[in-house]
Amino acid sequence: MKEIEVKSIIVESATKFFSKYGFYKTTMDEIAKQIHKAKGVLYYYFKSKEELFNEVLKHELNVIKSELSQIVNSDKDSLIIFKEYFLTRLKLLHKALNYHETLKADFFEKYHFVKDVREDFAEFERIQLTIILKKGKKEGYLEVKNINSTVNIIMMVVNGIEIPLFLQNKYAEYETTINELSSMIVNSLRTQKK
Repeated sequence: MKEIEVKSIIVESATKFFSKYGFYKTTMDEIAKQIHKAKGVLYYYFKSKEELFNEVLKHELNVIKSELSQIVNSDKDSLIIFKEYFLTRLKLLHKALNYHETLKADFFEKYHFVKDVREDFAEFERIQLTIILKKGKKEGYLEVKNINSTVNIIMMVVNGIEIPLFLQNKYAEYETTINELSSMIVNSLRTQKK
């Protein structure tokens, strides 16, 4: 078996365990047993459980980044793209259980080792939102005086609702309202097209 395949199998198994039991309750022994390998094999590929969790989180967020990039790079107008981005982002992150685990870091600071992965995702989002807003300005759909400030505020709003939606498990309860909120945000940015 090739090294890439072994590494992929380890990450896949770890994803299941971390999603089900969380970072602290998952052991390297359990992951190794699941894939019928010695625990030493895991440490050959990953120096620590933290490094393995980082890889799992990176993989989870890369799947989300890929889907969000497709939306941003579509030929649709910027208002539709913004709404689709907002709704898809929350829907995908709702299913990203390992990402939920990292949200606890905001309260407990136990997950300092995922800081780089989270910052990378935040930077990705900042770029995507900037692309959407610039496209909207160019199309004449959006009137935004300061794109950087607007991106920062949008990110604060979106990040601010993650805790109740994901950690308090209220996503299903508020899914319709989230759709309405995305429409309100889009409409507040809209200008009359010339």
